[in-house]
Amino acid sequence: MSSKSLIDIAYTKIRQKIILGDFMPGTLLSENELANELNMSRTPIRTAISHLESEGFVVSLKNRGILVKEISVKEMLDMIEVMSSFQMHALDSFNERGCSIDISELEKYLNKQIEASRLDNYPEYIRYSNLFGRYIISSLNNQAMLQIMDSYHDKTSMFATINWKRTPHQPHYSANLVNGSVYQAMASNDYVGAKQIVKETLLNYRNRLVTEGRM
Repeated sequence: MSSKSLIDIAYTKIRQKIILGDFMPGTLLSENELANELNMSRTPIRTAISHLESEGFVVSLKNRGILVKEISVKEMLDMIEVMSSFQMHALDSFNERGCSIDISELEKYLNKQIEASRLDNYPEYIRYSNLFGRYIISSLNNQAMLQIMDSYHDKTSMFATINWKRTPHQPHYSANLVNGSVYQAMASNDYVGAKQIVKETLLNYRNRLVTEGRM
């Protein structure tokens, strides 16, 4: 197997473990342990870690190891504000410019999201919740917006999944109600109402973070 293939395998597997919370923020990883776990030398591990560090998932600490980084609440809120703004812009376009969307396709994402929550599969629930919002934005055919959305996907998924793991006794899966309400409004061509739901959800999220003292 080529060195590039080994680097890609190491990068993909370590990154996935970080996003899914198998390697929780604050965990110190070592090149030796990762090499043993993935049955490869330290060289591809080191290159993979360098890529992950450039993306902001880890930081190398001299003589200590590789620290899995925490995604800050501020960074998460910034990303959610951008994604919500894109959704609201798309909904304005439906209302003002007559843009259209395949509502049955949107319903598929919602149903898969709800099914994942029924199975308590939180990572899949988050994935389909993100795809629900992405599909609304994709109707604009704006590749710049979609590239930004895609660049946020893994970090928002990681933040949400880590929070789910840390707070097992708190209620989760709130996006079922939110996306369900957005879907119902859009199915009725009430794009103004759908936009208001997205806006209120963003405001409620920001206010909750302030109330909890996390901002």
